[in-house]
Amino acid sequence: MSKHKRSRKAIITTQVLRPSAKEEFGAFRKALFVDQLGWNLTLHGELEIDEFDTDHTIYCLIYEYDKIISGFRAVMTTFPYLVKTHFSYLGTTRAFPSRDDYYEISRFGVLSTENRLDIGLMTYALMFHFALKRNITALVAIADLGHERLLRAMGIRTRRYGPPGIVGVDAWGQPIVSVAGDIPIAEQPQEFIRLLSTLCETELEITDETHVLGRASVYA
Repeated sequence: MSKHKRSRKAIITTQVLRPSAKEEFGAFRKALFVDQLGWNLTLHGELEIDEFDTDHTIYCLIYEYDKIISGFRAVMTTFPYLVKTHFSYLGTTRAFPSRDDYYEISRFGVLSTENRLDIGLMTYALMFHFALKRNITALVAIADLGHERLLRAMGIRTRRYGPPGIVGVDAWGQPIVSVAGDIPIAEQPQEFIRLLSTLCETELEITDETHVLGRASVYA
């Protein structure tokens, strides 16, 4: 068993099931995206929360010693979601979906100065676990070009909705160039999926509070 097994855990939840999750993740997002990366995002006190943090939003969070070290949120595309609402101009070659088997992943990030790559890979493992358990067809996201290259270098297959575009500027006045795309689950290399599943099994205890049969604590 990994030495991190007792210290790292993942929670899949909503603000209805766990009211503290939205605020905890909001504080994490401010620390990472605003304070560290310099994104110009609206704050509510010390929290970065927007109109897509609703009762329908699912939070997938990884904790180490009860502190969030990484995570993301997921929104079914039948509800309003970030890229379609605010960055629709990035979808010029394919239409953005509105389907219950497509989810948008947003605010994906790692806040750690140690083992950053290790934790990042673990967060991708949680993302694919989330998708596979729900029979999701594709995960929609907006990402900067560096992140898109990283996904491809990892072996994750992606499809664009259009060419890159400027989505804003950072705190230092530099343009943020991003692309909208999705990750088709069935097209991913099975060897890579098995690797991520093994990583979850050895590194994470996952508690999925949104499980359709009720709360379930699983190793997966």
